[in-house]
Parts: sequence; C-alpha cells; structure tokens
Amino acid sequence: MKTYFKDFSMEGDGLINSSSELEELIDNRQNKFCKTLEYTELNSKIKRLIGALAELSPKAQKIIGDLEDNIVHLECISYSAAYRDGMADLMAAVTLNKLNITKVECFDLRKSTPA
Repeated sequence: MKTYFKDFSMEGDGLINSSSELEELIDNRQNKFCKTLEYTELNSKIKRLIGALAELSPKAQKIIGDLEDNIVHLECISYSAAYRDGMADLMAAVTLNKLNITKVECFDLRKSTPA
C-alpha cells in the first residue's frame, strides 16, 4: 500500500476541522487541569458565592441554576476556542519553519575577517 505524508495546513481538512480527535484532546487536557489546586480553589469560591446567593433568595433557584449552567458553558467554549487558536498558531509556525521563513541567517560580526 502506498503511503504519503501530509503536513497540517491552515486550509483543507487539517487538525482544526477534525473535531472529534481535537475535542477528545481538549477534554483530556481540561480534565487534567480541573484537578489542579488553582482550578479547585477558584471553583470552590464560585460555589460559595452561588450558595450565598441561594441563601439570600430561595425563590431564585432557577436563576442560580441558569447562572451555573452558563458559567460552565462559558468555561468550555473559551477553553475550546483558545486551544483551537493555539493549534492554528502552532501549525502556522511549523509551516513557516519548514519554508525557512523563520530561519534567519545571521552574521557574527565578532568573527568576521577584515576585507
């Protein structure tokens, strides 16, 4: 069977468009981050604030539930968008490196010979 290599590209069916693999990768990384101290501390603060709101007005449970849902949704879409943009930047950098656009040849003036 003949095989070939295909570089990731900003156009066509690259990693950006194959959402299932990318989404799985994002999910795994997000789950790993959710176990960090930074995340758990901030998540606890948010839960305490939501609990304080619930104590102020028990009738506002639906609004508080909607607020919690929107916080989670915002967290998910912002992480996903940032990760996709980061992957696009990485692919662009790799492409530029392969084209030797970012590989700049510099002269070492300290070692130059007199003319």
